[in-house]
Amino acid sequence: MFRCEFTLDKNYFRECFDQSLPYSNVSKPKYALVAFLFILGCVAIYGLDNAYLGNFLILLAVLECIAHYYRRPWWVARQMVTRASGSKITLEIDEQGITATNPYKSYQIRWEDVNEIAETELGVVLVRAGTNQYISKEAMSKDALNFILSKKNSHD
Repeated sequence: MFRCEFTLDKNYFRECFDQSLPYSNVSKPKYALVAFLFILGCVAIYGLDNAYLGNFLILLAVLECIAHYYRRPWWVARQMVTRASGSKITLEIDEQGITATNPYKSYQIRWEDVNEIAETELGVVLVRAGTNQYISKEAMSKDALNFILSKKNSHD
């Protein structure tokens, strides 16, 4: 029904991360884990008199904070080293769902598997159990976007 093409490049990955973040489970820092590791480290240092274990646990808490702060560049860098990076993606959007193909992989997202369709400023996020799929508005025509959004109304 609709056919769209785009290239998986660094700008697309950045846009994908930024637009999908509000619908992700990594959008907020793990305050409880950081606090738990820090308290456990203090208990190990002062209560058990084991500075090595305590410092290790406190450094794990610091590492968790650093990982949260640098989550975007880390995610983009991981995507850039995959085989699919730089390849052209072809989307076919029809009544059954969306089929994406590139030279290395092909997969289909069926409409019944999509829990939520969220329109963002720059694209559309298809929220499914355990994973999200982002499609940029630049990659598709207005008709294709309207068709996807019409599926949102059928889910509500």
